Parts: sequence; C-alpha cells; structure tokens
Amino acid sequence: MSPSLRLLLGSLLLFFLAGCTHLDRTVQPGRNPAELREIFVARNLSDNHRLAERITAALRERGLRAESGPLTLLPPSAEAVLHYEDRWTWDFGAHMTHLRLDLHDPGQRRPFATATRVRHVANSTDLDAVIPALVDKLLAPAP
Repeated sequence: MSPSLRLLLGSLLLFFLAGCTHLDRTVQPGRNPAELREIFVARNLSDNHRLAERITAALRERGLRAESGPLTLLPPSAEAVLHYEDRWTWDFGAHMTHLRLDLHDPGQRRPFATATRVRHVANSTDLDAVIPALVDKLLAPAP
C-alpha cells in the first residue's frame, strides 16, 4: 500500500471516529442500580444548562421518586445521591462533550455506579435525548 493511500485511509478513519459517541458504565459487584426507588440529584453550582432538572425529570419518567438541590436538602429517605459532571465546548454555540453520572450511597464519597457519555466532536447536543439515554444506561439491571 502506498504511503499516500495509507495517509488518506488514516485521515478518513480519524474523521469518522471523531464524531463517535461512547457510552460506558461501571457498577460495583453486588450492587444493582435498577433496585433504587428514590434518588436525590445533587445540583452543581455551575449548572448553566438545567442538567439537575433534566436528570430529575428523566428519573421521574422511569417511575422513581427524585428531587434535586444542594446536598443540604438531602431527604433522609433517599436511597442514593446522583452527582454529575459535564464538560462543554463552544463552536458558535455550546455543545456537550462529556457527561458523567455517579450514584453514591448517602454520605459516601465513592460511587457504586457510574455512567459516562463522551462525544469527541459534538456538532449538536440534544439534552432531551442524551440525558434519558444515559439515565437508562446507569439504572439498567446489573448483569
């Protein structure tokens, strides 16, 4: 194969992979997020995209009891606390490139379940599709 053909094929591969979306999930052994019935979403102070509200709505659509707010408002009945981390890029508009959802036992620092969405080049971000899909991934029954 000629060097110019290799360069062309390599460039095409990078072009197609650049826009790929990657979803990943980890769950501690012995834990099953699908069994949760009440989750509290800890709102980030820098949440400029209403993610806490959208995540809470996605949880409620699944039939769960869900509230959001600062951790000081954590209800004693919450079975888990959901923390989220988002990253955005700007290219003539804001586009999400990373969203991670972590489920923690109340009062614990380490998550027992995590779901992550990474999109290397985000031409658009439909949060009304992204968030429910990632919530579904996070709360899927443990294998």
